[in-house]
Amino acid sequence: MIVCVNDLVEMKVEKNGIGVRFGKSHAYPGDMYECPKCHNRIIVTEHPAVYDPKNEINTIQMPEEED
Repeated sequence: MIVCVNDLVEMKVEKNGIGVRFGKSHAYPGDMYECPKCHNRIIVTEHPAVYDPKNEINTIQMPEEED
């Protein structure tokens, strides 16, 4: 169960099979959840990274870290 700590309600699945990409070639597959009250969204990635240099997995891109 995924719970919104602001509203104390169970978050609902908004989209399955979306990943988070760090860098250019690896993505972490997961699912996107949304709070039905405040509409805050999160992506839960519980799978190991997948090599995806051709961007075949639907992902969001994390920004590059600044030094």
